[in-house]
Amino acid sequence: MRNTAAFNEGGEGDVAGLVREVQGRVGALADLLHGLSEEVVEGTDATGAVVARVSGAGRLLGLTVDPRAMRDLDHVAMSAAIQGAIGAARSEVGERLGKAMEDFAQSPPHGDPLAPYVRALLREE
Repeated sequence: MRNTAAFNEGGEGDVAGLVREVQGRVGALADLLHGLSEEVVEGTDATGAVVARVSGAGRLLGLTVDPRAMRDLDHVAMSAAIQGAIGAARSEVGERLGKAMEDFAQSPPHGDPLAPYVRALLREE
């Protein structure tokens, strides 16, 4: 990130080059997020009776319910099992996204003066 470093040091640098560098970084982030959205993640309820599959974007793709659960659980327990499985899958998606963003922020291109700001932004709640 030669051009970003020049701007960070107070120099004028090459504006077109800076824009290309920033676009490259934004493109890398877009590719990362797209790759995550294409993943399929599974989550299981606490009893193991229900398995939910969600996309990397958190969209529900499907449920698998153990036949014994259909027989043994009433509608309230079944609802809780389904919610638990979906929640577990979405929680895993969140963890993967958090890890990917942490890795992205920790591995900026050499000389990226925006890296501390990106790290600070990701730490804010």
